[in-house]
Amino acid sequence: MANRNTILLAGLLVAGATHLTAAESKPIYQWVSANEYYFILPAAQDLHLSGNGNTESVKPWGFGFRAVGHETFSKTGGLQVQSIKVDNPNTGKDTFYLWEILAGMQYTSPKVQGKPLRFTASGLGEFGLSDTTLYMAPMLTAGLLYTTDEFAATPTGFTFDLYYRLTDIDLDNVGGGKAGTLKPALGFKVGYIFEGFWTTKEKSKD
Repeated sequence: MANRNTILLAGLLVAGATHLTAAESKPIYQWVSANEYYFILPAAQDLHLSGNGNTESVKPWGFGFRAVGHETFSKTGGLQVQSIKVDNPNTGKDTFYLWEILAGMQYTSPKVQGKPLRFTASGLGEFGLSDTTLYMAPMLTAGLLYTTDEFAATPTGFTFDLYYRLTDIDLDNVGGGKAGTLKPALGFKVGYIFEGFWTTKEKSKD
């Protein structure tokens, strides 16, 4: 009887270990969101120079990338950099940069079969660094997505966006060690959204 119980217990342990191994061998999947890669096109903005009160017209340009959700309303975030050249008697010829983290919400109109154009709009916060200046500025965008694959699970295609920065950005150094303020401004960007996908995730060995 004792031997029989021992055999049953051993069988249960082996079965449990086999089940655990099978469970651990199942792949773990993680979602990789759709990503937009874009260029910020040069567009005139006013740069107010501190001290002499002059206003310089500058044309920032840059590039960035942003994670894009697949729902009608979804969270979004990304990184971008802008380059701004100045040429003024007080600053001389110089270039300064805006390094920015973007975070906010986006609306994308529902897909309609046979109609590749979709409307997009978003409200974003820009959290940036320029030289030693940290800043935050709210921004609104509106644009169009030209869908290149209407059967894709996520937004996919070319993007054309108009954005508007709502507030001033006060900067300690806009060239030649001079301070200045970027005034609220319109801008344009064009890009492409690559489809999101599922991928396997490596399991921890711990």
